[in-house]
Amino acid sequence: MPKHRDILLHNAVRDLSDDGDVLAIYLAGSLAKGNFDEYSDIDLHTVVTKEQKAKYIIGKMERANGWGNAAFHEDHHSSSPYIVTHYDTFVKVDSWYHSPEDVVPSIWMKEIEILYDPFTIMKQIVKASADYVYQPSVEEVELWRGKLLAFIHETYRAVMREERLYARANLDKIRWLIVLGWYMEMGEHIDGPYGAWTKIEGKRSKLDGKKLNLLKEWGSDRNGHEIMKTMRDMIPEFLRINECLSIRLDIEGNEVQINRFIKMAT
Repeated sequence: MPKHRDILLHNAVRDLSDDGDVLAIYLAGSLAKGNFDEYSDIDLHTVVTKEQKAKYIIGKMERANGWGNAAFHEDHHSSSPYIVTHYDTFVKVDSWYHSPEDVVPSIWMKEIEILYDPFTIMKQIVKASADYVYQPSVEEVELWRGKLLAFIHETYRAVMREERLYARANLDKIRWLIVLGWYMEMGEHIDGPYGAWTKIEGKRSKLDGKKLNLLKEWGSDRNGHEIMKTMRDMIPEFLRINECLSIRLDIEGNEVQINRFIKMAT
């Protein structure tokens, strides 16, 4: 797979860099950060002129088809700035199209790999991003609390209705949100979309052995009693993280209110 991945990336960069409306090309994700493995996909970002961006978005599927033998596409809505293409070599390419105004300094721009940058657009963005440090905000912590309480209640409702698969899906959201709390505690951002487990376990995990063992312990089958037991087992860690983040951000922990809401569902 790495060999096929390199060929696809070479084809894509050669195609895009030959286009006069392409201003820059860069990699994000595992390949850029260096924590990739043989299964890692290509997160390819292309900066194009503002005037031509709509054209690239409309033609993104056809463009990706030219880089290799495409097996199928996902996320290819006509107005979306990205497309996910799966090739017959089992390699996946997530290709994004941006205008210069879309690309701004951030914590996520610190770990990109610039592939093509004749106007030094990306070089300047990377330089401006160097001093960015992630710290959870008050709004993030409050949203995190609310989501956790909501999924605790929804898990209980699903168990009472004997909607076992739905209950397990909600339980998984509680588990993931606790991981999000761990990351906020560490001053790290999760390298993936909301609710996704990529890079949280395995060799690329940033979690220590104690936390990984907790994730293993917090398993459950379809039995309603087991689902509820697992949920109760996770709550002390939720309360601990909430206390830690509240102290760090100097905000009210709302422990009494949170415990009252938890008791409604446990």
